[in-house]
Order: sequence, then C-alpha cells, then structure tokens
Amino acid sequence: MKTVLNAFYFALSYFSTIPVFVKNMEINNETYKYTLALLPLVGAIISTLVIVLNLGLNELFNPLYASFISAVIYLALYGFLHLEAVCDVVDAWFASHGGKDAYKIMKEPTIGAIGALYTFSFVLLKVAAITYLLFEEQYVLFFIICMFSRLNFIYLLGYFKFAKDSFLSLAFQDAGVGKVKLFSLLYIVFALFIGSYVLTLLFVSLFSFYLILKKLDKQFGFVNGDCLGFTLEHVELILLNVALVLVV
Repeated sequence: MKTVLNAFYFALSYFSTIPVFVKNMEINNETYKYTLALLPLVGAIISTLVIVLNLGLNELFNPLYASFISAVIYLALYGFLHLEAVCDVVDAWFASHGGKDAYKIMKEPTIGAIGALYTFSFVLLKVAAITYLLFEEQYVLFFIICMFSRLNFIYLLGYFKFAKDSFLSLAFQDAGVGKVKLFSLLYIVFALFIGSYVLTLLFVSLFSFYLILKKLDKQFGFVNGDCLGFTLEHVELILLNVALVLVV
C-alpha cells in the first residue's frame, strides 16, 4: 500500500501542478510501474477540478467565457508539461530532414520559430475544443477523455524501447506489469458505467496513440519523454474533436 501511495504522490507531483506535501518519497522500479497505472487517475483528478471550476465560473461569467477560462486552467494544471514536448518534437522533426541530430535538437533549451508557431496553433485548437465541450456541458466526455489519453501508457509502451535507465524502461523491467494492466481495466469499466461512446473513444485513443508514436519512432529512430508528451497532446486533441462530432 505504501508503494502505491508513493506512486500516486509521484504521479501527481510530476504530471500536475497540484501541490503534494509529502517528504521522503521512496522511488524505485515498482513505484514507476504503479505510476503508469495511476496516470489516468491524475487525468481524472485534473478534469474534475476543471469541471468544478467551470460550474462555479458559470455563476459569475458568461458560460462561454467561463468555459474558455477553465480550458486554459486545464493546461496550467498539468504545468503545460507536454506542450513543451510539442515544441521540441516539431523542431526536431524539421531539423532531422536536414540531417541534424534530432535528439540533440530536442534537448536544446531554446525553441525554433517553427516549433513555437506550431505549438501556438495547437494550443488554440485545443483550448477551443475544450471550451466548446465544456460550454455544451459534456462534462462526462471531458472526464473520460482526460483518463483515456493517459491510459495508453500502460497498455502500449511495452511495444517501444527506451533508454535502459529511463523511467519508462525501469517501469517495465519490474515484475507484475500484467497485473497492473488488469487493474487499469477498472478505468474502462468505470467509464462504461458513467458515459457513452466509451468504446469508440477507447479505440480511437489506443489506435491514434500507437500510430503517432510509431511514426515518431520511425522518423527519429528512438522514442523518449518528449515523443510521449507530443503523442499524448495530439491524442487528446483527436479525442476532443471526436467527442464534438459525436455530441454536436
């Protein structure tokens, strides 16, 4: 139980800006394994906070403006973490066409004009999609999307190779990953219980995640945290747009 709690604290502190007042967390391979399984829970927590905030803001502002504020805060609640990866991957993609070292480009502290413009456009699209989904009061769909976009990690990352000392490699080295995958089915069961179009969203999520990450692997010859952040962001945008098509 202590290991699971440490994994939850680690997942919440690393993949969100929600403060975690815990000292001396014990981090090991088993912690990393459970962290993967708890990522959808982090998405569920963040989306719940955004939904509650949106309901409160609706009492103060025009619902459309309240939804826009909530959409921006959603990005802030995970610290814009994966959006930085979008910049890095786009810069590396275009640099690789010129024969430059893609990994080195990703790790540079600065971003290029193409990466900045692409990410700016991406943020506009994502904020617009979230705003409209919240404005239409499709809270359950938004909640499910935030879970499913992170659920892919536990089921699909085993098909890709990472550096031996990376968080993801260490997670899959530990025994019992199969049990964690089985446990993660609870997210799907819960989604089926509360929402609609669940199987459609799940299929789109898994399929698009695998295709995007496979394309990056083929382009760069490796996948890393930046590639995962890029993939997560794009899968989430795809799911948001699929949801809008289904409900509007």
